[in-house]
Amino acid sequence: MTDEPPAQPFDSAAEPAADAAASVPQPRPAPVALIIPVRTMLALALFAGLVALALLSLGTLVSILLATVLALGLDPPVAGLVRRGWSRGAASLTAFFGVFAAVIVLVLATAGPLWSQIVDFVESLPAFWEEFSSKPGVQEVLSTAGADTAIRNALTDLAAGLPDAANTLLGMAAGVFGSVLSLVTLAFLALFLLMERPTISTWLFGFTTPEVEDRWEPVLEESITTVSSSLIGNIAISVLAGTLTGLVAWALDMPFPIVLAVMTGLLDLIPQVGATIAAVILVMIALTVSTQAAIIMLIVQLIYQQVENYVIYPIVYRRAVSLSGFTTITAVLISGALLGVVGAILAVPFAAILKVVTHELGRPRRERMAALRGVVAGDALPGDPAAAKPA
Repeated sequence: MTDEPPAQPFDSAAEPAADAAASVPQPRPAPVALIIPVRTMLALALFAGLVALALLSLGTLVSILLATVLALGLDPPVAGLVRRGWSRGAASLTAFFGVFAAVIVLVLATAGPLWSQIVDFVESLPAFWEEFSSKPGVQEVLSTAGADTAIRNALTDLAAGLPDAANTLLGMAAGVFGSVLSLVTLAFLALFLLMERPTISTWLFGFTTPEVEDRWEPVLEESITTVSSSLIGNIAISVLAGTLTGLVAWALDMPFPIVLAVMTGLLDLIPQVGATIAAVILVMIALTVSTQAAIIMLIVQLIYQQVENYVIYPIVYRRAVSLSGFTTITAVLISGALLGVVGAILAVPFAAILKVVTHELGRPRRERMAALRGVVAGDALPGDPAAAKPA
């Protein structure tokens, strides 16, 4: 005989209650509606239109950007002339046409000898590579990956297509500015921006409250000073680097010293990276002269880069552009990827402006955090009644 579980008592009232609950209609889930205001849709459409317009007119925007940077770079010298009693228009015209005249004189003085040396330099590249690759130890390294044949063929093609290379070298400015007409337009746009910069700033701040103007007007002036300092300093340092390289190349009896000087100056415009690239090229060309010349050029470049980084940069830039090496290289890579060589050259001004603006944006929070740290340390906040009590 097996044990069976006791039967559960039957509750006669439970069944009608369950039927009544089942008969009550359950509420349907409310539909979820995504409502986008018309104002938001218009703002998104306007933003998409601006992005499309920027992509379609990228060349024009780059020209406007270059004109703005040029105008901001000349703004502090013009402001100095204004403080001496000059009118804004006369000071702007003097500074602008002074720079224009200096560029014209430099081009006319160096175009003939420089271009003839460029032609000879390009035609001599295969011979330079042949002599460089024949050095002891170099041939073994290059032959392992087949790089010797590929580089020799590329240099031979470059020398064979010298007219195309000449057009490329002479057309670099045209590739940036588009045409001679756009270059003239760019120059006058920069001139007008330089003359009307205070008017434009006053007009823009007219849409803001006095508190906002008092806060951001010093930031604008500091940003303008930063752009001017970085541009003028970068050009001065590049001229110094090119001059030193030309003198050393002439002293070592290296071929085409003017071309090497100009190449070094142009590459030195690119912060951090350009000087290193120039040094590698210079040492390789010096190696075609002699091993001793290559060693001397390497030592000169290493010493100069250290002097430039730790002596010249602080003197020229002072504290106007205080960027770390990591920030500078990152800015160069990003700006170069977006705008090419022009972006790489203008990377430091952009990064410096961004640093000034973000520093001001974070100032209120930094002040609050500093006040909180003072409370944690036992100090009273300014305005706290406890701060007025004597200890």
